[in-house]
Amino acid sequence: MNIRIISTLLLFLTVLCSTDLAAQRSLEYVVREHTAPNHIRCVGAELDAHFHYNHINRSEGSKVEDWENVIVPRIRKMQVQSLRVMVLPQWYEPQNDNGDPAVADYAGFRFDSPEMQSLYPILDLAQEMKIPVTIVPWGATPESFMSSAKGWIVRPENLEEYAENISALLYYLIKECKYTCIDEVTPGNEPDGWWIVPAEYVAICKALRARLKADGLLGHVRLNLIDSTDRGGHFGFIEECTQQLDGIADVINSHTYIFGYETPTKDIMQWEEKNCSIAASIGLRHCVGEFGSNQPTSSSRQTDIDLYRRGVLMVRNAISFLAAGAYNISYWQLFDQYYGRHDDYRAMQQLGMWRSVKADYASEPYHHLIDCDYEVRPQYYAYSLLTRFVRPGAQVFRMDADGDLGLTNALCVRNKDKSYVYIVANQENEDLHVTLRNERKNIRGRYEKYVYQEGYLPKGDAMIPSQQGKFRADGHICEAVPANSVVLYRFP
Repeated sequence: MNIRIISTLLLFLTVLCSTDLAAQRSLEYVVREHTAPNHIRCVGAELDAHFHYNHINRSEGSKVEDWENVIVPRIRKMQVQSLRVMVLPQWYEPQNDNGDPAVADYAGFRFDSPEMQSLYPILDLAQEMKIPVTIVPWGATPESFMSSAKGWIVRPENLEEYAENISALLYYLIKECKYTCIDEVTPGNEPDGWWIVPAEYVAICKALRARLKADGLLGHVRLNLIDSTDRGGHFGFIEECTQQLDGIADVINSHTYIFGYETPTKDIMQWEEKNCSIAASIGLRHCVGEFGSNQPTSSSRQTDIDLYRRGVLMVRNAISFLAAGAYNISYWQLFDQYYGRHDDYRAMQQLGMWRSVKADYASEPYHHLIDCDYEVRPQYYAYSLLTRFVRPGAQVFRMDADGDLGLTNALCVRNKDKSYVYIVANQENEDLHVTLRNERKNIRGRYEKYVYQEGYLPKGDAMIPSQQGKFRADGHICEAVPANSVVLYRFP
C-alpha cells in the first residue's frame, strides 16, 4: 500500500513538473556560424569633475577623503573600462588669453584653477588603471569672447577661439602633463539642443580638427563627434552631420533616453543598427555616449532610479546596443553629484549607480530607508557584470532567437584572453526556459554562473559572486532564467 502511494506521488510530481516546463515560455538563442563579430572598444560610464570643487563644498557631509576611501575603490571593483568626462572652457580660460586665436598664450590660461583641481584626480586614476578618457568641453562660455549668448552652455560663435580653447587644454594635458589616457575629444554636449543646423555644427568640428592638426595633436586624440540626442527616434541631425563630416570625424556618437520597460528589444536594436549604418556610410563606427531609461522628469532625475528592475533594463539596453553594432557604450552616470557649487537640492544630479551621503537626501520621504552614506543602487550590481566580464577589445556576437525576443535579449562575448561569456537579460514578468547555442564554437566545459536577482544581491558594495556548485555545458546551455533577472555564464 505504501509503495503504491509513493509511486502515485512520484508520477503526480513528474506530470506536474512536465506541465510547468511545457507552460513555461521557451527561447533558444543561437550564434550563427556566419555571424560576424562586433569588435568593441569597451563598456564605460560618465564621471564628471565636480566632486572635489562643487560637491564637497555643497554636500551635507561629503569629505575629501571619500574620494580615496569610497569612490576609487568602487571604480576598481567595477573595473570600469572607459570614462566620459565633461569640462567647461571657463575653468581654465575665464578671460581671453589674447586677441589672436591663432596663437595661444599659455600665461593666460588657469590650469591650476579649483575646477581643474577637481579634474586631475579623475585623470590620475584613469592613467593608473589604463582607462581611456573622452574629454567633452560641453559648449562655449556664455556672454564671453566665444559667444554673446546667455545660458549655462551655449553654441560657440567665435569658432577659432573655441577651437583654440579646446586645443590648448588638450596640449597641456597630453604634452605637458603626459596623460596618455586621453583618447578622444567631443566638442560640445548634445549640440542639437543648441538650436543649431548641421552645417554650423560641422563648421565647429572642422575648425577644431584644423587647430588640433596645427598643434600636433591629431596623432594623440581622436574626434568623437555629433554627440546628439536621440531626437525621439528621429535621425535627421545625425544623418546630415555625418555626411558632412567625412574626413573630419573619427567616431560618431549619440545619446538615448527613449527606451523603457515596455520597449521591445527589436526596437532598441533597430535604433542602434540605424546609427551604425549612418556612421558606416562614411566608414566609421558608432558609439552610445550616454544612455539611461525613458523615465526622466528633468535633466537630473529619472523616476525609476532606485528600482531593482532598472538594473535589468540597463543591461538589456547595453547588450542590445552591442549586439546591434555599437563600438562603445557609456552609462550616465557613475554616482550622484552636485554639478554647481551653489545649486539647490533640486538640481543635484541623481542618476548614479550609487548615492551621495545620506544627509543630502534629508528632504526625501525615503530618507529613513537609506542605510548608509554612498549607498549603492541595485543597478550598480547589474552594470558591474558588464564592466567586469565584457572586457576592452572583446568580440561580441549577436544571438538570434527562435521566437519574438519581447523584453529579453542575449549576447555572446569572446574576450581577448579567449574567455567566453554569455549574458541573458530577462525583463519579462515570468521565468523563461532558455537554451544557448553557438554554431561557431560549441558551448562545452565548466563555467561560472553569476545572477542578478531581486532578494539575492550582495550586501554593501561587494560584487555579485559566482554561484556555488559545478556547472558544465555539453554542447549548449539549457536553464531556467528567473523573471526580471540577468544571468551571466563565463567560461574562463
